[in-house]
Amino acid sequence: MSFKTEMSSNSSTTDPSMIFISCADHLEQLLKSELKSLGINDLRLGFRGIYAPNTIENIFKVNYLSRLATRVLLPLAQFACPDTDTLYNEAKKIPWADYIDISKTFAIDANINHPQIRHSLYGAQLVKDAICDVIREKKGERPSVDVKNPDIQLNVFIQNKRATISLDTSGAPLYKRGWKETSTEAGLPETLAAAILVRANYSEREILCDPFCGAGTFLIEAAMMATKTPAGFFRKKWGFLHLPHFKIEEWEEFKNHWDGQRVALESQKIIGSDTDPHSVRICKEHLRKTNFEREVLLIHTPVAKFSPPRSPTLVVTDPPFGKRLHAPPQIYQDLGQFLKTKCPSAPWSYLLTSSFQLVKATGCSVLSEWEVKHGGLNVTLYQLAN
Repeated sequence: MSFKTEMSSNSSTTDPSMIFISCADHLEQLLKSELKSLGINDLRLGFRGIYAPNTIENIFKVNYLSRLATRVLLPLAQFACPDTDTLYNEAKKIPWADYIDISKTFAIDANINHPQIRHSLYGAQLVKDAICDVIREKKGERPSVDVKNPDIQLNVFIQNKRATISLDTSGAPLYKRGWKETSTEAGLPETLAAAILVRANYSEREILCDPFCGAGTFLIEAAMMATKTPAGFFRKKWGFLHLPHFKIEEWEEFKNHWDGQRVALESQKIIGSDTDPHSVRICKEHLRKTNFEREVLLIHTPVAKFSPPRSPTLVVTDPPFGKRLHAPPQIYQDLGQFLKTKCPSAPWSYLLTSSFQLVKATGCSVLSEWEVKHGGLNVTLYQLAN
């Protein structure tokens, strides 16, 4: 079953049979492989994302199961957009009353590169006006905007004078798994943590260790992978709940099937530590909220004194780096000593940082490098030989 959309008259290049699955920069190929593993075929690479067939099963699969995707966008219209009048007029052609009830709130996320639309907020305002005008003409009232917690999230993308207006079937971005209420400074997004674990070939067979665990993102993402817990298991809200043809019975059947695949987590196969007491408290709360507090071992200690009760077979960590987090070379020297003396069963480790000089302080050899974005910075995931 696919969700068919009524495209505007100037939208012949849009393929309504496709959805767009966005991801962070540099994650496109990993996302494509993940989607194939979920049984989604006929994929096409796009700019920071993947196009996939528009079916309700695929919308459910990506939103609930993908650990790497950021949003799942359902295109409503695509058109040549030479000026602001065209943007408004084409947006008015979309049957908005089919998607937005006057009792529901909405918000618009815009990414616009256009010579006449200098600010994305202005482009979003034009589309918002078109939506409100269409619904007011049909219903006599206009819906409300809620930029913080909308019922319905829309997306406007304009590049090379072509515009795409989409309904965001995810709602909140998918890195918001639903368990992280509090983060530490420069906290790692869940999608990036999952991507790094994939790059590190993590599986439930490993004894994973993170000696700078912070809020516990690596620990919990690994625990969810090891237990086959769906990425969206702890979420409550989704954009697709407001699609015109959404059927709660189909969603509940899908969700119950995948929830039923979960398995138990072996105790102390995931181990974390941190020297910051505030981070440890946050991590403990997150482990409690996800029901992994008994199986995942968390120790409050600096890396120089960290001695895991089980020898790790894989170390993945995001130690302090950059201007926001003071990171003296001694921390990395201690990390290198930890890897060499406490991790004899781990042939290599994965270290995310922005400074090669800090990596050199570990005294470990670099086997590979992978550039990614983290907190607006260009950072690198280094594979180290212990």
